[in-house]
Formats: sequence, structure tokens, C-alpha cells
Amino acid sequence: MHYGAYDFSNTAGKPTIIPIPNGSVPIGQRVGLSNLDVKKINKLYSCNDCSTVLRNPGGHFCSYNYPHSYPRNITCLWLIQTLQGKVFLSFHVLDLQSSPNCSSDYIRIYDGSSRKSQILLDKCCGAGQLPAVVASGNTMLIEFVSDEDETATGFMASYTHVKCGGTFTNTSGTITTPNFPKKYPPNQTCLWIISAPPGNKISLTMISFELEDIDGCRYDRLLLYDGSQKSSPLIGTFCGKMKIPPYTSTGKFLRIEFHTDFAFQHSGFKMDYSIK
Repeated sequence: MHYGAYDFSNTAGKPTIIPIPNGSVPIGQRVGLSNLDVKKINKLYSCNDCSTVLRNPGGHFCSYNYPHSYPRNITCLWLIQTLQGKVFLSFHVLDLQSSPNCSSDYIRIYDGSSRKSQILLDKCCGAGQLPAVVASGNTMLIEFVSDEDETATGFMASYTHVKCGGTFTNTSGTITTPNFPKKYPPNQTCLWIISAPPGNKISLTMISFELEDIDGCRYDRLLLYDGSQKSSPLIGTFCGKMKIPPYTSTGKFLRIEFHTDFAFQHSGFKMDYSIK
């Protein structure tokens, strides 16, 4: 049973126990993770698994021994297999050894169940944030390799599934809502990521657009982000028959989200993109 801070106090307006501050003693996690914290993270995110199959509808995983340094000379594989939809992967932390062309330690992501599958994201290393990626189906393979040189803390990632979407890396293409130009289905969440090579930008042109029209776009809506993350700058939220002007990204990624509710479906949208 738990009691409040003022229960059993013999002085009105004061807590039962008042701690005496001591500036020389670190309290809580202000200075880093305790050994118990590390054990909990490893257990919760399966950080001591190297090469495993992830079959839950969603979850987290991280590099071996995270948040401590990963071992040298390892190759780890995580195969994500969701029961439905398309795998959607996000990285929350990335800290690998940096090297020219990522020839030492790296992460590589495949659109399928083997290293013969199409590459969604080629060798990535260093520190920072990786783009979100969407598979073409319900399987995705993540490969992590380290060499004999220095190591770092590694990475932490999460995955879930979306009903439709994909990752686009071709120099040009077209994105449409499901069933376009017929009515899109109800209760959909779709996510597309457009990825350009370093130094390039993405131009987006809307060809046709018609969603449910409601103030504030609370129901069916299109969201455009200048980047690959949910935290990237929001270009705009669109619905109804809004006119969407052409847009050019400031960087090498664009994120496109489409959400629908249970009622009032329309023809949706069609957009073209080009990478230059």
C-alpha cells in the first residue's frame, strides 16, 4: 500500500519526511545509466540477441550490448516478419564507427528475407539519425557488421507495420492512394518515404487530389514532411480539394502520410516525384 507525502505528518503543510540535500552525492540517472538500467534495457529491447527473428506486430531491438560498446568482428541479422501489412522501421539512436564509404562498421537494410533481396538502405555508419524505411511487404532484413577496429555504442530501432506505402529510391516515380482513381478504402494508414542520393533534392507535383472535406482535416488527410521522420518539418496537412503547389525538399528525404477514417471515401490522390 502507498501513502501520500503528507500522510502521518505531525506538522501541518509539511511532508512526513524531508530529504537533506547533499550536492556531493549523485541522485537518479543524472550522470548516466546504472548497471541495473543497462540490464533492463538489454532485456526489454533484446540487446543481447545477435541474429534473431522478430515476429510481433511491433517492437524494439538494438545492437548487441547496447548501450555499451558492441563487440568487434561480428555480423548480426534481424529478420522482421509481421503477419500483415508492410514493415515500417525507425531508428532512434545511431552511433557506429565512422569510415570512408562505411567500409568498417555499418548497417544495411534489405526489402525481403535475405541478403539477396533489394537493398532499401545501403551501408550506413557514423552518428546521427537514419531515415525511416518502409518495406514492400511484411518482411525486412537488417544487417549489422563490425570489423576488428574501434567500436561504439551501436543503435536502437523500433518497427511496426502499415497497411500501404513504400520506400522510393528511383530517380522518378508516381505515388497514388490505394485503388486510385476509384475510392480509397476506409481505416487506412499509408506511409511513403522518398530517398535521394546525398546532394540531391526531391521535387513533388500533385496531379490529382480529392479527400473527405472537413474543417481542420480531422478525418481523411494527407501530411507532407520535409524529411523522413515524424519530427521533420511539416510542409502541410491537406484534405478536401485543396490546391497543393509543387514542392522541392531542402534535403534528401520526403515523408508522405495518408490517413483515413471509417466513412466518406473519395478518389484520393496521385502525385509525381523526381530526384535531381
